[in-house]
Amino acid sequence: MTRAYILTYDIADAKRLREMHKLAKAFGRPLQYSVFYCLMRREDRVKLAWRIEALIDPKRDRVVILDIGAVPDRESWIPPMEVFGRQAPAASPGAIIV
Repeated sequence: MTRAYILTYDIADAKRLREMHKLAKAFGRPLQYSVFYCLMRREDRVKLAWRIEALIDPKRDRVVILDIGAVPDRESWIPPMEVFGRQAPAASPGAIIV
């Protein structure tokens, strides 16, 4: 059965931060810069946890996966949260040369 999760992270190193962001995007949809909404089966949740443990420095980084409940039917399911306003983080501007 599919479950809904909130994935959030605080990564101290820029390289690991980029890798964590790529990993989070592979499993979910961004809500804010380091907060993702994921719909996953149990197997995917286990894979994600394994990859996170391999990626982070547990003394400097922190990742939280919050289970927010079962999703019996994706088509008729109403999420337990609502997001108002901008739906994704604003794109970072490219280089500005003055």
